[in-house]
Amino acid sequence: MSIRLRLTLYWTAVLTAIVLVAGVTVFLLFERQQWGQLDSALLEEADSAASAILHGGLGVADEVAHHLSEERDLGPSRRVLLFNAERVFADAGDLKADMPATANVGTAAVIVDGHSGVFRFAIQPLTVGATHLFLADGVDASPIRSSIDRLERNLLLLLPLILVIAGSGGYWLAGRALVPISALTAALAAIAPRDLHRRLATGPTDDEVARLTGAINGLLERVEAAAAIQLRFATDAAHELRTPLTVLRTGLEVTLGRERPAAAYAEALTHALAEAVALCRMADELLALARLDRETTSDREAIDLPGLLREVLEAIEPLLQAKHLELRTSLDSAVIVNGNRDHLRRVIVNLLDNALKFTPDHGWIAVGLSPQDRHAHLLVADSGPAIPDEELPLIFDRFFRGKAHGQPGNGLGLSLCREIVWLHGGAIAAANLPTGGVEFVVTLPLA
Repeated sequence: MSIRLRLTLYWTAVLTAIVLVAGVTVFLLFERQQWGQLDSALLEEADSAASAILHGGLGVADEVAHHLSEERDLGPSRRVLLFNAERVFADAGDLKADMPATANVGTAAVIVDGHSGVFRFAIQPLTVGATHLFLADGVDASPIRSSIDRLERNLLLLLPLILVIAGSGGYWLAGRALVPISALTAALAAIAPRDLHRRLATGPTDDEVARLTGAINGLLERVEAAAAIQLRFATDAAHELRTPLTVLRTGLEVTLGRERPAAAYAEALTHALAEAVALCRMADELLALARLDRETTSDREAIDLPGLLREVLEAIEPLLQAKHLELRTSLDSAVIVNGNRDHLRRVIVNLLDNALKFTPDHGWIAVGLSPQDRHAHLLVADSGPAIPDEELPLIFDRFFRGKAHGQPGNGLGLSLCREIVWLHGGAIAAANLPTGGVEFVVTLPLA
């Protein structure tokens, strides 16, 4: 169901309720006003006639009844009766009028309709001597009933007509109100995947449509940026994979180009294996980057960060000993974070691997962990060479490799660290130490 139709249905439903309440209220007020005037007049005249009979006795009953029946101020015809259960003492006026119903008459004056629903009577109980009587003063109420019936018919005819007109007007108004949405939909549909640089035009007024347009433009900017990142990532990945694949293919073609000794084949296969291992490592890291968002957000737990650090440090102890490196640690024992254990382990391993690669023999590596301002602060520093100042802003970019040191790698390790830390709500930064070497600082929210 379209929004236009839903808005029309909502408008019609609300208007129907309002019109029905208004119509019923008008009808009831009109009916009450019509009957109220007549009933008050009947009760007043019946009371006056009863008082006259009480003062004059039953001898004046016929005179009072005839005099009252000749009044025409309340209706076209009247009928007045003085009676009790045994007999009728006076009866004047229109003898064809229907008789009043007296079954529910008590000691107080009441208004009742005739048996046929034409006349309306005010019945006044009275006691003359020892005789209990009822004075019934009736009038033909057909004009009032006709007025009420006429109003009822008019309302039953007019209310549906009003609702139909109002519903049609609501449908037209809803269509007019949704014209900007339709234009926005058409403009958005015209943006092809290759036209993500295009933006939707905002209207001259700051209304809901303008705010929606602004939100869509913001989304288009983010999609364009993400698409550019993905395109650059794919381009860089293809470029980075092309060189080792070319080297691998060329080496194999040269080796197979002519007959060689077994040792030459073994050497060629060794080089090919090294290239294949590097390619597999790059493919693993590319795959990790591609599915990082889903994995990191879907599998989180409370992690004892000092315990995880000690576990990694124990694993790299043989590498530290092989290069005669001094390990300096300062680990707080109460640092708990929420996150993905495998990915946070990868961050620690990558940072320590960087330190191992760039720290010369007999140097040192420092690892620190402490809670500060509701965040865990992880520090990894080394005594290796400093990073050139022009390269510091680029070291977390994908496939970036500094040219100064010629160390092996594919330029994805630090980029992967940054993505993981960002997805954990933290930050990572690098700076050169005054004494030489580099310091990496990772901040993560505490659990």
